Amino acid sequence: MRSRIIQSFFIAAFWPGLATISSAQDTPERLELQTGAAPRVIESSITGEQIIDYVIAGEPSQILSVDLQTTNASNYFNISRADSPEALFIGSTRGTVADIPLPETGEYVVRIYLVRAAARRNESARFSLALGLGAPEFADSLFGGPDFWAVSGLERDALNVRAGPSIRYRVVSKLRNGHVLTNRGCRLTGTERWCNIRASGSGVTGWVAGRYLVEAAAPRVPEVPVGGPVGNGTPFDAAGFVPCATDIGQTARQCAFGVIRAGPGNAGVWIALGNKIERHILFEGGVPVATNATARIEVESQSDPFLVSIGNERYEIAHAIVYGG
Repeated sequence: MRSRIIQSFFIAAFWPGLATISSAQDTPERLELQTGAAPRVIESSITGEQIIDYVIAGEPSQILSVDLQTTNASNYFNISRADSPEALFIGSTRGTVADIPLPETGEYVVRIYLVRAAARRNESARFSLALGLGAPEFADSLFGGPDFWAVSGLERDALNVRAGPSIRYRVVSKLRNGHVLTNRGCRLTGTERWCNIRASGSGVTGWVAGRYLVEAAAPRVPEVPVGGPVGNGTPFDAAGFVPCATDIGQTARQCAFGVIRAGPGNAGVWIALGNKIERHILFEGGVPVATNATARIEVESQSDPFLVSIGNERYEIAHAIVYGG
């Protein structure tokens, strides 16, 4: 019962008028999608409290794939059966890429909207929506695929990592032959397989064309020094030592660290201070922005290395720790 109450709250907050489509839009647009065909791409715009509905007929054996590109971060889509107020997918909590196994034969609504705060400000968004129907294709360890991929088959160019599963999406990074990737699942966009990955070492995440991937062994996990940090349980991308001092006037010593990266300039650094105490420093966009200490974090210098102070504590963190390389 509690899960239904929570779900109803999200529907009321983000998806007004779901139960009666006509109350949101006089004429929902019905689309005919062929299984396995290239995605249908719709370019349009939305303003304020406007809602746009697309209705698609589907069967239990099909996967409804929906990808949204938008100029406004408050622009999302939800998916539901046309005859039910219960959401199968809520974009504001799950993102802008969906692969939904259809539970039964019937019509399904893909609803485009602005979240309530943006709608009340009468904001606008231009969006590109890709919709397709296909059979499922999984590539994670639970469905017979590998846990890790390696980039292979490139002759000259690097492999583009894109923000979504199509060449419609912007390039966020590039990879070379041999780079090992964590497999986060694959899907078909039309007839081409795209795989969601995390690149080892850099932590870059995104989508790559599956034809350039082969099964690989797990990447080498860096050896954490004895007495080093535990972190959040995720394997570190790198480990070693950084100069540190935990009190004013104290001579700097070497403290063991581990780092988990999430793309260039984004990383979590854990530093072991002894007695099982770990200092966590979060970097975003190449800047230290948060810590698990009660004292305020300050950046004395952003040159290489970063000089970071947290109350009486001082740390020297090389740029390579945060950016990789």
